Amino acid sequence: MVRNSFMKSFFFGEIREEMIFPYPQFSSEASETVRMVLDAVQKFSKDNVKSAEWDEAGEMPREILRQTAELGLMGLAVPEEYGGLGFKQNAYARIFQDLAGIDASLAVTLGAHQSIGYKALLLFGSDEQKKRFLPRLASGELVACYCLTEPSSGSDAASIKTRATLSADGRYYTITGNKLWITNGGIAGFMTVFAKTEIEHEGQKSEKVTCFALELPAEGVTVGPPEDKLGIRASWTNAVHFDQVKVPVENIIGGVGQGFKVAMGVLNHGRMGLAAGSVGAAQKMIEASITHANERVQFKKKIGEFGMVKEKIGRVMANIFAAESMVYMTTALMDRKDIDYSIESAIAKVFASEMLWEAVDENVQIWAGLGFMKEYPYERALRDARINRIFEGTNEILRAFIGLSGMQGPGQELAGLADAIKYPLKGLGPVSDFAIRKIKQRVIGQTITSSHPALKNLAAVLEEYAVQFANNVEVLIRRHGKNLHLMQLAQKRIADIAIDCYGMACVLSRVTQHIQTRGLEACELEVALANIFFHRANRRIRSNFKAIDKNDDDYIKFVAEKSYELGSYPFDILKG
Repeated sequence: MVRNSFMKSFFFGEIREEMIFPYPQFSSEASETVRMVLDAVQKFSKDNVKSAEWDEAGEMPREILRQTAELGLMGLAVPEEYGGLGFKQNAYARIFQDLAGIDASLAVTLGAHQSIGYKALLLFGSDEQKKRFLPRLASGELVACYCLTEPSSGSDAASIKTRATLSADGRYYTITGNKLWITNGGIAGFMTVFAKTEIEHEGQKSEKVTCFALELPAEGVTVGPPEDKLGIRASWTNAVHFDQVKVPVENIIGGVGQGFKVAMGVLNHGRMGLAAGSVGAAQKMIEASITHANERVQFKKKIGEFGMVKEKIGRVMANIFAAESMVYMTTALMDRKDIDYSIESAIAKVFASEMLWEAVDENVQIWAGLGFMKEYPYERALRDARINRIFEGTNEILRAFIGLSGMQGPGQELAGLADAIKYPLKGLGPVSDFAIRKIKQRVIGQTITSSHPALKNLAAVLEEYAVQFANNVEVLIRRHGKNLHLMQLAQKRIADIAIDCYGMACVLSRVTQHIQTRGLEACELEVALANIFFHRANRRIRSNFKAIDKNDDDYIKFVAEKSYELGSYPFDILKG
């Protein structure tokens, strides 16, 4: 069975180290080009980005978008033949890392434009469609948005209610429906719209999602007022209403009925811009934390000298390093274009967004009362960061995706094995292959040969967990069978183990590369960060393994269900 994905292979207990060693690096040419863009971005931001003013007003000047377009920031990944910079995913992510550190609303606006807004066109569009739209999208003449979410459909993309009906002459579709919380909806000239269409296959009719490109202005499109949001307040977020909007059939992206595939492909890509942005924003937070720890004096000591502050700084630094390692490992996998990276991109988004939340929260704690005041930018950073755990698939949905997608392969193998046992002669090959693999895992285990010898103890942890993880995946599949998709707490544990193991693999590869390039003595900090991450991830993983068999799931579910019945917290100390 071919498993052309590092993490999908890991669910089978395999460590495909050829996929992650050596740790990917920018070419000298790409590095120089990205630095030039980043220098221009930094100069632009000093004079033009007014984050506090924008946040207070709830909008940024439209002029900012024209200026960012002149810097090439609206066509970063668009091929040069269509007027873009033609950057690979790793370069794109690196620029968004800095953009998010400058201003979250600006990063969200530019990300919604290209990470998802016209990404379907870039990934699945025809040559004719690309020629028609991409040059104007890359130049900023058209601003793009991604119209998927609806009042009754968030992460459940397949449940959308918006309908597209084919005209009698077959020349156009008529779209009717409502979209909610559309970033850039108020300024868009190009919309990627998802709607249900009727499909007929072998005489049977059904409804499937189709993706459409829609250029504005268009009759029947109404954009609602800007939403008043907790954070990213300067970005445009609007509801969009479609009332009998005509879209020509040549504007279908990816084929009729292929919209769900298109949407998932777009989001797999888009999550990496968000993850990279989380890394950049967290770097700004740790810089602020370090500054205050070095300056603030209490009890005749700098607060940075106190153990609990050191713990915060060390922990956040290690988590930023791990998130950054995951992001650029994953973008390298994406740039290869020959392997599946869907689980890896979901992992990077979940870990990086939660890492950022921890970083901004701890920064407010270190700044204490000052951090809570609007005079300083840290309460805004806290508000801005909160959306990342919701954007582009909530972290709960993504954990379910990681767990179920990863367990799908082993589940199919076990199902195939059951069929093979029914027919011993025909099934001899699958049975023997399975038996040989299990024997190898138990006797030999997994061995990482590419990591640096100084990291042997860390590599051994990952080697041990690869086999243990696969065994526990098999236990859950056998235990729950076809009901596994209903067991979300089990899915969460498996996903959390997978997240930590992928983090370990990426950190191991990256620190190995650092040591090989600069020498062990020069990499004291990297080795320390790796040990912190491994130590803490190790504790989380062991806890999750134990909880597969011994947990409080039944109590948790009972209390939740009882709470739904009661409607509130039922106890009052005054009543005894």
